[in-house]
Amino acid sequence: MIAAYDLDEMVDLLALNRPFEGPVGPTMASKVATLPLREAVALVVEDWADDKFRQLTAVIVRPSGPAIRGLQEIRDLHAKAESAPTS
Repeated sequence: MIAAYDLDEMVDLLALNRPFEGPVGPTMASKVATLPLREAVALVVEDWADDKFRQLTAVIVRPSGPAIRGLQEIRDLHAKAESAPTS
């Protein structure tokens, strides 16, 4: 079950660097954008759909709680956001 999330909460979307993308190493994350949670999950599920590695390394950092790291949780939130009215 998904915890209650504020889909309009501003979050940071991070992507873990691939080992060959730079000297920082495979465990470093780079900030992609700061946007509402609703848009962050849509970006991962819709815009990154053709890049499975990028989807799997997506991390959404929320100020109100723990980071969202799992692709399935991001997909579930996207489905919830699609069915919820925008505010």
